[in-house]
Amino acid sequence: MLKKHVLGPEPQPSNRPTSRLGGSLLFGNLVPANKGTPSLEPLGSKLSALPLHGTPGVRKVPGQLPLLCSGGPPPEKSAPTQPPEGWSPALKTQGKLNTRPGKVTLFSEPGCQGRSREVWGDIADTSGWAPVASVRVVRGCWILYEQPEFQGEKLVLPEGDVELRALASTWSTRGIGSLRRAVRDYCIPGISLFSEEGLKGMQVMLTGDLKDSQGLERPLQVASATVSAGVWLLYPKPFFEDTPYILEPGEYPTLKAWGTSVPNVGSLKPMRLGCPSVEKPGEPKAVVYEAPGFQGQSWEVSGDIYNLRQPEASRGPQLTSVGSLRILGGCWVGYEKEGFRGHQYLLEEGEYADWSHWGGYDEFLTSLRVIRTDFGDPAVVLFEDMDFQGHCVEVSSALPDVELAQHGPSTQAIHVLSGVWVAYEQVGFSGEQYILEKGVYRNCDDWGSGNGALGSIQPVVQVGESDLHFVSKIQLFSGPNFLGDHISFEDDQASLPASFLPQSCRVHGGSWVLFEEKNFEADQHIVSEGEFPTLTAMGCLASTVLGSLRKVPLHFSEPSLSLFGLECFEGKEIELTREVRSLQAEGFNNHVLSVRVRGGVWVVCEHSDFRGRQWLVGSCEITNWLTFSGTQRVGSLYPIKQRRAYFRLWNAALGGFLAVPDRVEDMKAGRVVVSEPQAGGSCIWYYEDGLLKNQMAPAMSLQVIGPPSPGSKVVLWAESRLPRQTWSISELGHICSQMFEGQILDVKGGRGYDRDHVVLWEPTKDRPSQIWTVHIL
Repeated sequence: MLKKHVLGPEPQPSNRPTSRLGGSLLFGNLVPANKGTPSLEPLGSKLSALPLHGTPGVRKVPGQLPLLCSGGPPPEKSAPTQPPEGWSPALKTQGKLNTRPGKVTLFSEPGCQGRSREVWGDIADTSGWAPVASVRVVRGCWILYEQPEFQGEKLVLPEGDVELRALASTWSTRGIGSLRRAVRDYCIPGISLFSEEGLKGMQVMLTGDLKDSQGLERPLQVASATVSAGVWLLYPKPFFEDTPYILEPGEYPTLKAWGTSVPNVGSLKPMRLGCPSVEKPGEPKAVVYEAPGFQGQSWEVSGDIYNLRQPEASRGPQLTSVGSLRILGGCWVGYEKEGFRGHQYLLEEGEYADWSHWGGYDEFLTSLRVIRTDFGDPAVVLFEDMDFQGHCVEVSSALPDVELAQHGPSTQAIHVLSGVWVAYEQVGFSGEQYILEKGVYRNCDDWGSGNGALGSIQPVVQVGESDLHFVSKIQLFSGPNFLGDHISFEDDQASLPASFLPQSCRVHGGSWVLFEEKNFEADQHIVSEGEFPTLTAMGCLASTVLGSLRKVPLHFSEPSLSLFGLECFEGKEIELTREVRSLQAEGFNNHVLSVRVRGGVWVVCEHSDFRGRQWLVGSCEITNWLTFSGTQRVGSLYPIKQRRAYFRLWNAALGGFLAVPDRVEDMKAGRVVVSEPQAGGSCIWYYEDGLLKNQMAPAMSLQVIGPPSPGSKVVLWAESRLPRQTWSISELGHICSQMFEGQILDVKGGRGYDRDHVVLWEPTKDRPSQIWTVHIL
């Protein structure tokens, strides 16, 4: 009798529905990071008790680290994007001011927990609201007032999370009387300080932060002030310490005008808007209104609209004009003309009461487009000549003036490496907007500019993107095109509600397997991140009824698969590491009788172009493909691509995490040890193209130094070093070197100074220190 062989231990009995893939890593034992990891005794005692590994015979030169292969030159550092001392955007002229919508969320409990209330605009009286303990400012800079009608004591809130009790104890007892959005656009802030009352005497003009006024040539004596733009915070002490005084645009002829009698100002700074942001990139929804102020005929849309005035048949009403907008989800681009042409306007989630709120040149807004892409790790390269010629500079953060990065005022080509960017015609994020997505723009016409003028640029960031937690999520809709009722899942569902028949879906995180029957049985349909407006787009028949669904767990190995012409891995072998749309078109015979998956998670399809029945296979050996699938044919196949996931590597035998104890940003190599749980990024790792990387050193990866023999130390080294050293994490919990076959990660042990160092060693059953558990964040 033929059987399927699975690499790794036999699966243990459980009440979880069984998979046809048995005990493979695919539906295996990854552990969420919030599970307890108790240590019964100190790490030092366990390391001392761990038998010492023998040190390999290496001839060392004093002061020299033995290398497997000398690396190439270090990569060039990106150009600095911080303004140099003395630089001021006011030295250059801004163009059209670009505004942003506002949003703030009030929470009843500290840590942005408990009951919440969203606020999109000014509220003159909030005295009847429940007490507020914490605030999350998503967009804009806001001012909280002690009394209604914007009266009484004030508290300024920048973008981010704020604990009210930590800022001022009075706010936790008195509550909030009113709140107002104070900074709405990217206008360059300005303040003038005068040494005498009545706006007379010596004048000091500022447009940016002043951390310590004592560093000036003369002591800063302030008797009056004028704020020309922005909201300014004046602190009595240097380095922004103590309770600040809040100055909004206007004249302050005396000290009493801003509530003080002391002429000394220790430091001051303006409140600034952050980068454009998106909260729900995978849930696009907008409501278009015919008249300003959200009046008149309206139309709810969830996808691209080529011409709002002449919509496609049955897609919506014909609007004579667009007077106002509500963006309820996703990141959108509005265009002056039909067909996504003309002036461009970035539309974040929020309310736009009229054309001035989206920074329009006029009231014309004729087409809308949703940005569907990954907003993480933004990076862009600017070229001064067409076709990517001439001087270039790479940018990874907001740049208010491209000349700060030693780039000229003219840009003729752009390569967006990742993320979404907004380029501006003039400095200070002003003037024309050009929305740039991942891809290449060979000349300025490609992004909508006619002259190549580009003064500033900044990325669109995803709110919560700095949170490293990985979430798999799928949203099912009862109607096609994401209409009707919907339900969302983040965990496996052995049985979908009988009354709910999915007709479309959105996958917001990870990949999912859809089954046609309950308990993960019958035909499978695999969907990854994206939108699927119909059942056929999901790979199903129009009459298909889905019964259950299961998420595809993360994997940490490079894709590798072999197809064999005979049973039990005999006969002709086809080795694959990438997708194949058609085996026959590639010149192979699609007759297959056994399959071996060495790495990755693959989707095997019955027909070419990923059509027909599908099977999900992880690290396993299938000795008889006919028995497993019911067919002797493989038409096409592809490895599943997964988004970056962060994790910790827990060594249960030693009670510690794999960690980098030192700051390694400016070091050639960094130690890798097993250590006690600790805060910070030193214990956080991620897997990228076969490389194991630490969050603190993204340009370095886990590598072996010295000769490839048992006991060689493992360190962090520049990823550009050759040959490239890749790793995989097996279902046994072994971290396996792909370069040095049969070698895995272990801990040296013993009583020496380096007993906690990680080394390379052969798999041994009597060393539990070789077992690592992946804790997904």
